[in-house]
Amino acid sequence: MMSRYQLIRPSGDHSGAQARYPRRGMAILVHSNADGKEYELGERTIIGRMDSSDIRILDGLVSKQHAEITYANGRWSLRDLGSSNGTLVNGHRVHAVDLAEGDQITLGSAQLVFTHAAPQRSARSVEIVDSSAPQVHTKLERAPAEGFRPAAQITDLDQLKRDYEKLRIANELNRAIGLEPDVDKLLSRLLDETFKLLPADRGVILLMDLQTRQLAPRAVKHAGASRESINLSSTIINQVFQSGASVITMDAMMDARFLGAKSIIAGGIRSTMCVPMIYQSQLFGIIHIDSLIATNAFSEKDLQILDGVAAQAAQALDNAYKAKQIERNALARRDFERLLPPEVVEQVVNGGVRLERGGELRQTTVMFTDVRGFTSWSERHPPAHIVSVLNDYFELMVDAIHRHKGTLDKFMGDGILALFGAPISHGHDAINAVDCALEMMRFLAQFNREHEGSGDQFSIGIGINTGPVVAGYMGSSKSMEYTAIGDHVNLASRLCANAPPGVILVSADTLTAIGGRFSAQQLPPIQVKGKQQPVNVFQDGP
Repeated sequence: MMSRYQLIRPSGDHSGAQARYPRRGMAILVHSNADGKEYELGERTIIGRMDSSDIRILDGLVSKQHAEITYANGRWSLRDLGSSNGTLVNGHRVHAVDLAEGDQITLGSAQLVFTHAAPQRSARSVEIVDSSAPQVHTKLERAPAEGFRPAAQITDLDQLKRDYEKLRIANELNRAIGLEPDVDKLLSRLLDETFKLLPADRGVILLMDLQTRQLAPRAVKHAGASRESINLSSTIINQVFQSGASVITMDAMMDARFLGAKSIIAGGIRSTMCVPMIYQSQLFGIIHIDSLIATNAFSEKDLQILDGVAAQAAQALDNAYKAKQIERNALARRDFERLLPPEVVEQVVNGGVRLERGGELRQTTVMFTDVRGFTSWSERHPPAHIVSVLNDYFELMVDAIHRHKGTLDKFMGDGILALFGAPISHGHDAINAVDCALEMMRFLAQFNREHEGSGDQFSIGIGINTGPVVAGYMGSSKSMEYTAIGDHVNLASRLCANAPPGVILVSADTLTAIGGRFSAQQLPPIQVKGKQQPVNVFQDGP
């Protein structure tokens, strides 16, 4: 029967294992001046000096977040993240560039090579040889296993010791791999310990790309000094891949299930175990071990042990992937929490809201605030005191912005720019903005009461305008920020500049958007910079 696991084949007429398990199905960076260390690239890979970087390079010339490599629309691209010393590709300093096979990337003193080949530890020594034998689509039926009998039923003390030793090592392995967050180290340890358990000559682990559903060799081990290429049998791998069941064969070249399979004959395989790594119905990969000389090298008990180890390895891989995702989410959350209210941050981190680079036209209510008399106040105090008091003030103002579903665009000295309706609209953005402004005034009164003794008291003016603006990530390749631009942003700034201390000025467009929700007093039209005609404005309150 057909299983839930599918072989994903490229378009066109392809046959054989190369189409099913492409050895070039991943991209890596090779650290050429660090013993050839290899890093697998994901859809977005951050390179830098920080512990949280996907690829960490301990080099004083490398910035904390130096560069990123991304994959989109079939292309791998590199972008410098505003590093102090720049990023070079093939000797030329770049800000953003598409990568090609063999490109030399320089970050500080680190030399990296971009390649589509799978990691050297596996891809250069593993071939998946196709078979001309008919594909087997039925689930593998195995004879009932003898299993591990209760101690009272065991009369052979030597066999008991051997079984106990296997279980002891397997238990230690399960504990060790469950705590290993690094996938490459996990797989290497898995093979090392598996060879202590079982009389294998060779072992290979193929990992599943969870997006493309393709398998690729990731780790390899030989029992002896030989490092000859390993020819894996596509017939056996297909059996495990399609059925989700383990395969054990005592003599693969004589096994009727694989009779005539050229991949088995070419590999000289005698005994084989091939098991899937499955956790919560998700296939993470396949463990393949074999013996080139011995027939009946593996028993049903061996298969039980390897099945258990594979299940534990799958859970460990799941943990490692989730840990990496949590790490990336933490970085994203840290960046977005400065701008967005907590509930919006969660949507962004979880993928419910996408913040795209570049601008988009959005109906937005823009609010500017400014402290009146700040310059003269700051001249009377030392810098440390100014920063401390200003931070206390900003803490209250930003809390009001987030409480009313606004986006903190930026601080401008003692001023604040906030957006309501960008990057997402909550349906009543103009009302939220005016509510926020009123709360800011209440918070300011609280702030002034708390600082009455020190004399550190502020008054502010606020300007609010509503209309279409261009909002998005803007800036250079070295520095980008989420912001808004346009005539309606400028008008909100002019209204703020004209607002007397303690006054909220709103435009006619904002007054229309709030629909009589608040009482407002119309003021004489004012002439603002950049406008030929006077602008109608309204003040909060009667």
